[in-house]
Amino acid sequence: MEDNVSSDSEERPNERGGGAERTGDGSADNDEESEEEEQQFDISLAASHSYMGNSLVQVSGRSVLEAGWRGRVPVVAHHGAVFPGETVPMLLTNAHDAAIIMRAIQGDKLFGLLCPDESGALVSGYGVLCEVFEVSARGEAAGARPDPPRTVSFKARATHRFRCLDVPKHSVPIHVYSRMGPAEVVVLPEVRRGDPLRPARLASLDALRCGAGRGRLRAMDAAVTPWPRFVYDIFDYRRMRQIIKDYFKTMSLENVPEEAVSLSFWAASNLALSARDRLALFAADDALLRLHMAVRLIARVPTLCLQKSVLCCSSCAAEIARREDIFAMSSEGVHSNYTNLGGYMHDIVTVARASNTELSGAPSTEFSWFPGYAWTIALCAACMAHVGWRFDAQRRSLRPQRFYGLCRNYVQPRGAGAGGRALAAELRAARHALSALGRAPPAAGDDDDER
Repeated sequence: MEDNVSSDSEERPNERGGGAERTGDGSADNDEESEEEEQQFDISLAASHSYMGNSLVQVSGRSVLEAGWRGRVPVVAHHGAVFPGETVPMLLTNAHDAAIIMRAIQGDKLFGLLCPDESGALVSGYGVLCEVFEVSARGEAAGARPDPPRTVSFKARATHRFRCLDVPKHSVPIHVYSRMGPAEVVVLPEVRRGDPLRPARLASLDALRCGAGRGRLRAMDAAVTPWPRFVYDIFDYRRMRQIIKDYFKTMSLENVPEEAVSLSFWAASNLALSARDRLALFAADDALLRLHMAVRLIARVPTLCLQKSVLCCSSCAAEIARREDIFAMSSEGVHSNYTNLGGYMHDIVTVARASNTELSGAPSTEFSWFPGYAWTIALCAACMAHVGWRFDAQRRSLRPQRFYGLCRNYVQPRGAGAGGRALAAELRAARHALSALGRAPPAAGDDDDER
């Protein structure tokens, strides 16, 4: 096996120049390289999932659902939480699953992905509704014939969180839903709270609230309420958005959503979290509460300690990558879903380098998620568990020349267990704070663990 430990001299993905290979004589090859300009990878190619081919066609019609909607939809188990807004590429190689999804596409185009509990072994009771927007032309045409297609490839978009009505929590193994099957679901609400200080505002001062005097005006507003200003600042949307924006700016992610619900899902999707933390964020029904939880998770990684924040092998806890090396190879963010030729969908986070890994097998460009790159399986050097892939550019002018795609269910942040328990306590406290600010009693079950 080839040792895959990255060196400090390896080019970082966000740096341009200085990465071209040179020969000993420095003549012909230098002339050839000077004519070929360095080219940064087009991250929109990864987001378009071009590896699925050009046979996908648009599906007409859309479903508009509201909170509380109930219906029976086909569901299948997934190995993690998929948040609304994410693109879900799928290749169904089972004839039974293909027949069910084709019937759904001819109807409301909806299906569900069930997410497991924090252990990954049981059904959590939560899931996300996905709406198909592109399907393979072959599969669409075959759906009109009496004999359904044996395989179907399509792209869907996660739209709404739901809770299963006919699946008992903490009792059903997740593998029971390894095949598509019907389930009764209810769409969960997305609470959008306004600024709790708005009723105390003087409308005549609103023109001054966008400048440097905003903090002083908020203090004046809070002074006429029963609560001190810092309580309201905990759920100040502008403050939370700026913290999230600054955090992801180090990963070259600047297209941060503006709307609170979209931002809360986007942040939860792109943060490197444990399964327990992701499920806690998924279960929160309030956008401001979800943003508060995301900000608290960001605050646990102080800037001075960022060097020590690492992603570890889920099997043996060996260090695999550092959070500082996470960067975006897709316009959707540092994380995206991809499917392989076997129909298995992976949650991938891209990093500039990885340590304690070994390569397995020969490089291949077949079904490469990143056009222009060859992939090689990467294993944990300590326990030989699969942790992801190394991607190598096929042209010397393409930048970055090398990076890694790590499976998020195969790696986790160090100390994930303790963080999950702390987040559960903060979730309960935050619910009580929001209820107090809203002059409403705490929701039933707030004294329990997060659902």
